[in-house]
Amino acid sequence: MTNVVRNSADVLIVGGGPAGLAAAEAAAQGGARAVVLERQKEIGYPIHTSGGSWIADMVALGIPDSLYHPIRKITFLSPNNACDFTYATPVCCVLDVRGVYQHVAARAVRAGAEIRPSSPVEAPVLEGTRVVGVRSKSALNEPEEWRAPVTIDCSGFSSTLATRAGLHGGYHRYGYGAEWDLVAPNYPQDELFLIMGSNVAPAGYAWAFPRGNGRVRLGVGVIRPDVDDDAREYLRTFTERLTQLAPVFKGASPLEYHTGLFPSVGTMPHFVMDGLVTAGDSAGQGSTLVGEGIRFALYSGQMAGATASAAVHKGDTSASALSGYERAWRARFGRDLDVALLINQRIAAYSDAQWDASLDLLRRLTPTQAAEAVRGDFTMKLVLGIIRRNPSLLQQGGRAFVNVILGRLGRTQPVTEAEVSAAGE
Repeated sequence: MTNVVRNSADVLIVGGGPAGLAAAEAAAQGGARAVVLERQKEIGYPIHTSGGSWIADMVALGIPDSLYHPIRKITFLSPNNACDFTYATPVCCVLDVRGVYQHVAARAVRAGAEIRPSSPVEAPVLEGTRVVGVRSKSALNEPEEWRAPVTIDCSGFSSTLATRAGLHGGYHRYGYGAEWDLVAPNYPQDELFLIMGSNVAPAGYAWAFPRGNGRVRLGVGVIRPDVDDDAREYLRTFTERLTQLAPVFKGASPLEYHTGLFPSVGTMPHFVMDGLVTAGDSAGQGSTLVGEGIRFALYSGQMAGATASAAVHKGDTSASALSGYERAWRARFGRDLDVALLINQRIAAYSDAQWDASLDLLRRLTPTQAAEAVRGDFTMKLVLGIIRRNPSLLQQGGRAFVNVILGRLGRTQPVTEAEVSAAGE
C-alpha cells in the first residue's frame, strides 16, 4: 500500500448521477469541501433511464425548461383497451438526461465542489463499523485512498458502499429495462404512451417518450425475478408485437441504446450509519409504481449533502447526527413511496384481462386525478375520489387492499360507503 495516493475531503460523494451531483452542490453550498468520484469518463454517460418526470419538480429544482420537453397527452394502452388524458397546460415532461446531469454538475462546481470522472470506487474504508473513506482508482488507474468525515453513497443500483459496509444487503427484486433513443419523423411529439400487457412487457410496461426535435425514447421494462423474460428481446420485436403503433415508428432509426436496473423492493430500512449517508437508488429512494427515480434522487441528494455538510461543521458525523436526514426524507417522501410499492406488487401480477379492466377504471378519472396517481401524490382525497368514480374497487377483495392503502396514508378505520359518496371530486 506504499504506492497508494492519499487524499482527503470534508464530504466525499461516490457516484456522479443526479443524487451525487445534487449532494455535492448542497454540501459545497454549506461550506464543505465536496469531492465527487465518478467511475465513468463523463457525467451523464451512459444513460440508464428514460427521463420521464414532472414539470413542477423541474421548476422547483431549478432545471431550465430548455432541458425538458413538455407533454400534453398521455395515452395508456392495454391488449384490448386504451384511454388518454390531455392537458392544456402540460404537467409531465421528458428530460434531456445528459443535459440535466451536466447542468447540475456545473452548478456543483460553481458552488465549489470538485468532480473527478474516471475514478471508480472499489470499497469503503472502515474503522470498526465507521466508514472513514474509500479505496478507488484514479484516471491513470493508480490506487487511491480517500478519507472524509462523511461519505455519501450515490452509486445507484450497485450500492457499492452501503452493501459492503453492511448497511443493507442489496436488491433482490428490480426493474430491468432496455430502450432505444430514436429519430422518428412520424411520431407525435406531444404524446406519451404507457403500454401494458404480456405481449409487450410481462410484469412491467413499455413506453414511448418523445423528447423534442423528432427524437423518441422507446423502451421496455420487466421486473425480475417476477418474470424471466428479457426486456431486450421485447424491445427488438416491439413494432411486430404492437402493430397499432407501427405507423408512428415508420422510418425511425435508433441513435442510442440504453439499459438500466431499478430497485423494486422499496426504500431501505436505514439510510445512514457512522460516517456514511446513502441517497438515490443506493437507498431505494425511487417510485416503484413507474420506475421513476431522477426527481427523487435530486431532492434526496440535496437533503443528504446539506446534512453531511452541517454534521462536518459540528464535528459529529455519527449515525445519530446524520439521522435527521433520514427522518426528514421519510416525512416528505416515505408514505407515497410505500403506497407506490404496494400498488406495484399488486399490478405486476396482472393478467391481460385485468389490464383491460384497469383502463376502464382509469378512464373514469379526471386528468388531474390520473396525473396525481401516476406521479404518486397519494392523499386520502385522491384515493376516496378514485373510489367514488370506481366503486367496483371495493368489491371482490378490493376493499381490503383499499383499506391497506388508506392505512399507509394514516387512516385507522375502514372506509365506508358514506365517505366514498361524500368524497370530493
